[in-house]
Order: sequence, then C-alpha cells, then structure tokens
Amino acid sequence: MNLQDIAKKHRVSENFLQSREDALSIGAASIDDLVFQIKKGTIDSEQLIYKLTKLKNFMADVRTSSV
Repeated sequence: MNLQDIAKKHRVSENFLQSREDALSIGAASIDDLVFQIKKGTIDSEQLIYKLTKLKNFMADVRTSSV
C-alpha cells in the first residue's frame, strides 16, 4: 500500500501525507488532541480506545507502506 492509499483508507488529505515524516506529524498532532481531550474530560474510555486503535492502525500502515 502506498501513502495515497493510506490517506484514502484513513481519510487523511493526500496533501498532508506526502512522506513518512508527515505521518509522524499527523500522529503527534493526534496524540496532542487526545491528551487535550483527556485533560478536559471530554472523552470517555471507550472513545479513547477507539481513537488510539485507529491511530495505531494508521501508524502501522505507514510503517509498512511503499512510499
């Protein structure tokens, strides 16, 4: 799977996912968002698990991608 396929699969704009470094930035921003939601108390454990699982799958797909 290439980065364009991964962008479509995970509903990320292809403009934001041009390299594996971009994926790291997306992952870091996602983690920041989750930390903010946890601190604010606006996310329950079920939602957190779901979002972390999606992020893990995204990162795994990028790791095994054929840039």
